[in-house]
Amino acid sequence: MDERVKLGAVLAAGVILPGVASYLLGQAGFDLANRVVWYGGYATMVVVVWYTWLRPLDLSGSSGGTEP
Repeated sequence: MDERVKLGAVLAAGVILPGVASYLLGQAGFDLANRVVWYGGYATMVVVVWYTWLRPLDLSGSSGGTEP
């Protein structure tokens, strides 16, 4: 599977699934659980994206050479 498709699926699932669960809990009157599910799901998605795609990136500058 292409990495862009995986990233899109993780981002969609990280917003849609917690959003639907949060909505259903809010409609049932569980306000605290509503917020916990939304923030927890969104934070989990951010950690997964960081760990899978951003952490392995080498963001360091050049390590010497003939720079002016």
